[in-house]
Amino acid sequence: MMKKAMIWGISLAFVVTGVQAQSLDDAKKAIDAEQFAKAKQMLETLVKNKPKDGENYFYLGLVYIHNEHLDSAKVFFDQGLTADPKNNLNKVGQGIIELYSGKETAATAKFSEATAKLKRKEYLELYHIGRAYIDAPEPNYQKAVEYLDQAKAKNATDPMIPLALGDAYFGLESASPAYVNYRDAALLDDNLTRAKVQLQVITRLSHAWQEAIDGLKQIATEVPDYAPTYRELAETYHAWANTATTIDDYNARNREAVTFYKQYMDKTDYTVDSRIRYADFLVYVKDYQELQVQAAELAQLEDVNPKVLRYLGYSAYENKQFQESKEALDKLFTRMEAERIIPRDYLHLGLSDIKLATQSNPTDEALFNEGIAQLEKAVAADSSIADDLNDVGKEIFGDKRFLDASKVFEIAASTPASRNFIYDNFYLGYAAYYAVATKPVAQRGQAETELLHKADTAFGVVIEKAPTTQDAYLFRANVNNLLDDSENPQGLAEPYFLKYIAMVKEKGDAEIQKNKARLIDAYSTIAVVSVKRGEYQKGRDLISEILKLDPENAWAKQTLQFLEQETATPAADSAGR
Repeated sequence: MMKKAMIWGISLAFVVTGVQAQSLDDAKKAIDAEQFAKAKQMLETLVKNKPKDGENYFYLGLVYIHNEHLDSAKVFFDQGLTADPKNNLNKVGQGIIELYSGKETAATAKFSEATAKLKRKEYLELYHIGRAYIDAPEPNYQKAVEYLDQAKAKNATDPMIPLALGDAYFGLESASPAYVNYRDAALLDDNLTRAKVQLQVITRLSHAWQEAIDGLKQIATEVPDYAPTYRELAETYHAWANTATTIDDYNARNREAVTFYKQYMDKTDYTVDSRIRYADFLVYVKDYQELQVQAAELAQLEDVNPKVLRYLGYSAYENKQFQESKEALDKLFTRMEAERIIPRDYLHLGLSDIKLATQSNPTDEALFNEGIAQLEKAVAADSSIADDLNDVGKEIFGDKRFLDASKVFEIAASTPASRNFIYDNFYLGYAAYYAVATKPVAQRGQAETELLHKADTAFGVVIEKAPTTQDAYLFRANVNNLLDDSENPQGLAEPYFLKYIAMVKEKGDAEIQKNKARLIDAYSTIAVVSVKRGEYQKGRDLISEILKLDPENAWAKQTLQFLEQETATPAADSAGR
């Protein structure tokens, strides 16, 4: 689920309704209500009117951090420290920038500098450091608790401290201390709506969906303008949707989620940044129609966050507009910094390439291989993405593009962590086998031999991991039959055919009848190889098994008659002499 909004400032019982109020407390209230554009306006005015007050710069920097503009945040922290060198909050801000940039050692140094000479009752630096460790891209909840405990030791009456401690323990998945701290925060300030909201989030954690929804709706009735309540209602409905056992329930709950998120948007700032957060949520609930509308509108703005191109690409793909998806994602890769590219960007670009490549007949091989390269990058960066490739491969297999399907399955089959690992290996072998078997013998070469070896290895994995998969033995036999020398066969397929035959027979007459055609193929293939190797009696025995299954089998009758003649001739000649 999406990352929790950062929480700074003081407790509040209402939302600021205009930007005329210019006190720092009003700006903090706007931040808590997640009205970040309004808070930004207030703080910019405060910085202009009180240029020597470092605290104003600090909170303005926090607003920029929330909207993922670290460079701008750093500018204000630096300016705040210059304007008010004795105020350590901006040193904390500089440390937060280092923390969010992944430079933990540098962040620790800044935090140490900011807290080295705190007076007995000075605690805000400790509070904000603890808050930063909660909200960081890579949270460290235990370290957050350490700093917040220090802040609480200096000031046990500020409700924001137990509120933050509740968030830290929530992050540590320690529901009981999280609940206690949220409750304590609400007791310290009965008007601290966020604490009450978080108590309902704890209820949601226990999967008491309706109770959490009822509690949040009650809070919305009591404090109708407090926006975060509606965001939590949206997230609760979405989490509940993920437990649905029918598609109707899943869709209905997600529709409720989107409805409440729209209310959240209406009660905050309908800015570009907030609309991007709305797009984030639409991705989670898989509302690709609405996502495409929002992304298309945002993409028209100049200098918009390139993340919008990501969502335009994702939604266009899901809405089967593959060319539009590719164009948006190609543009994303040229505009977004490399470190901000995520694995699913590679996934969707690869899938778009593959869809476009397979729209032509034959497949556009160059474009298809570009798509495969993107999928390989995606899985290399996030192995869980291999889970998404099974359906893609099966769809291509269903179109009888066996070589193409094998390339998709090979990525997933090379990822042991995939939940479909065994299944993907089976389909890799299946697709690779048919890619060769459906090709005229005269057109087979080294590439086809390599494909057969991949198939053999893949079926070997299936047999090792799931030894009761009888079809794995059958198709491994078929693969080895193609690998064998047709003129001077070594009988490579025989052990796998015999294992398959034994497994079918062990299951009784019903299974034998169900697999009769396959059993006949297995016996006949071994028989042909046996005869080529001069093992005539073995051939007769195998053909006899075919006739037990199908007494009128013409091939078996003719072949058995031929063998009888071939083996009888030497004896007759000897008697004549």
